[in-house]
Amino acid sequence: VPRKHVEGGENLGSWLSLQRTTYKEGKLEKPRQHRLEKLGVIWNPRAAVENRKWMYKFNLLVKFKEREGHCNVPKRHKEDDQNLGNWFSQQKQAHGKGTLDPGRYRKLKELGVEW
Repeated sequence: VPRKHVEGGENLGSWLSLQRTTYKEGKLEKPRQHRLEKLGVIWNPRAAVENRKWMYKFNLLVKFKEREGHCNVPKRHKEDDQNLGNWFSQQKQAHGKGTLDPGRYRKLKELGVEW
């Protein structure tokens, strides 16, 4: 819900933003949290978007592996007009720096990525 969205004369966007802030501060009552989650509220929409983007590229890597038989994507390789090679290189760099999310590391390892 956009921050300025008005529904029934009420600023729903501002209200939801306040709920997210209260949640992040650990002050949102559990029953309210559960009701909002049942409605599909995402507490960190930016992280959700980033995760969708990551999964999209990961699925392109799956497609690449199915076709090529390995995960060694050349740096300049494009898959479906997306720069998969650059993304793959960024994942390997993040792993080397110790900043790659453990869940993402696990998915890449299970797919057969060699570090």
